[in-house]
Amino acid sequence: MRFDIDMAFSVEVPSDEGVDPERIGGSVKADGKVITISADSLSVFPSVKMIDRKALNEFALRLKKAGVTVEVEGPHGVLISMGDVKPNFIARIGMNSPAMRIGKLEATRGLFGRKRSSVAVVPMTVPETLFPLAPTFLKMYRRRVTTTHYARGGGRPRIIFVRDSESWDGKAPKVMNVEAEVIEIGSSPDAGLVLPGLEPVHARIVHNDLDEYVLIANGPVGGSAGFRPGRDYTLRSGARIELGDWRLVFFREEYADHGRPFGGRNGGELSFQRPQLNPRTGLVERDSNE
Repeated sequence: MRFDIDMAFSVEVPSDEGVDPERIGGSVKADGKVITISADSLSVFPSVKMIDRKALNEFALRLKKAGVTVEVEGPHGVLISMGDVKPNFIARIGMNSPAMRIGKLEATRGLFGRKRSSVAVVPMTVPETLFPLAPTFLKMYRRRVTTTHYARGGGRPRIIFVRDSESWDGKAPKVMNVEAEVIEIGSSPDAGLVLPGLEPVHARIVHNDLDEYVLIANGPVGGSAGFRPGRDYTLRSGARIELGDWRLVFFREEYADHGRPFGGRNGGELSFQRPQLNPRTGLVERDSNE
C-alpha cells in the first residue's frame, strides 16, 4: 500500500458574534506510506481536553498495523504522529498509546487549555417538519420514456491520462476531449495524443457510425477489459486503459453513454435498466452490465 497525495485546502472557522470568521489554509501530502496533514493555524484543531483519546488510539493502532504513518503539523511544527512510529514518553503517559508520538512543547502549547468558539461547536439540528406532514404527489403520473441516444458525439467524451504511480510526477492528470473521428495514441509527434515511451501508433480511438467510441489496439494494451492487439473494444464511461507507463480513463456523460439505457444509473449501480430501442439501427439494446 502506498499513497500519492498533493492537495491543498482552505476552511473557515466560525467565530463569536461580531467577529469575522478565521480562514485557515493547509495541505495534505504523501509519497509512500507517510501522510502529512498541515495547517497554518491551530484553530482548526480541537484542544487536548476535547480529544476522544480512546478513538484516537484505536485509529493509531490500525495505522500501525497497516504500516502507515500520519503526521499532523501546525504552524510551529509537528503536533502528533500516529501509526508506524516510535512512541515517546509523553505519548505513553498522556495518551496510553504505543502508536503515537507527541510533538515538542513549542508546537503543541496552543492546544492546552484552549476552548473553541461556542459558534464553532453548535450541534447540527434536524429542521422542523413542514406542514402538511406528508408531501403531495401528482397521481397517475407517467414518466416520459427517455434514451441515452443523445446527439452524435454528445456527453463530452474525453480521455483523462496520467503516468502510473511509480513514475508519476505529482501533477494533476491531463484531460483531452475526443473530438476527432479518429485519434491515434502513441509516441509519434503526429499522433492525436502523444505519450512518450509507447509505440509510434500504439492504439486508436475510432468514432463509428453507431456513435460509439471504439479502441483499436496495435500494441500491448491492458486495463478493464483485457485488450488484445488487433482487437477492438467499445469504450464505456469509466473504462480504464493501460498503455506502457500511462494510465488512461475514458469518460462520457451517462445520458449519452449508450451502454446504460434510459439515462444511466438512475436507480443505483445494481439497478435494472430496461432495454431501449436504438433509433439509429432499430435494434433493441440492453444494459452492457447484464
